[in-house]
Amino acid sequence: MKIGNKALVELIGVLTVTASLVFVGMQLMLDRKIATAEQYFNRTESAKEDRRTLLLSPVFYQEVEDWWSTGERPEYWNEEWEIAKQLDQGKYSVTTLYHRIVELQLSILGYDNVYFQYQQGLINEESWLNFRAQIKSGMIYDPELTRAVYLRHARATIKPIIQEISDEIDSGK
Repeated sequence: MKIGNKALVELIGVLTVTASLVFVGMQLMLDRKIATAEQYFNRTESAKEDRRTLLLSPVFYQEVEDWWSTGERPEYWNEEWEIAKQLDQGKYSVTTLYHRIVELQLSILGYDNVYFQYQQGLINEESWLNFRAQIKSGMIYDPELTRAVYLRHARATIKPIIQEISDEIDSGK
């Protein structure tokens, strides 16, 4: 069976249109992923801006000092921690402590955003593994407060990763 010139041109045309539609579909999927990642980034930046505002607010720190003086503590606070002992000895102030807690909240929000982008395929695995190593390093360096703040304030997106890293540290990996 021979294919005539007309049929060959039609077949090439159909294949070209099909390839174009596949390309457009792939482009739309990529655009959707990018738009979703951008929206996630914007929500993250909004949450981070709220925390940055706290860092600059003397009223916030006065409220924290007042709150702390009544015996209130974050739900994850442990009086046996080294930082708690140093706080009791006057080596740290409550203001300094809460400044550190807000900085850690900012960090975990940033890591969560990077992880979301990694899940969307917008960041390669090598880059994500570098960020993961940074998270682990911070949790090893400050195994009490950093780990507690990360576990408490991590969004659902990254919380399993934070727990996994915490378990790795506990098992000596």
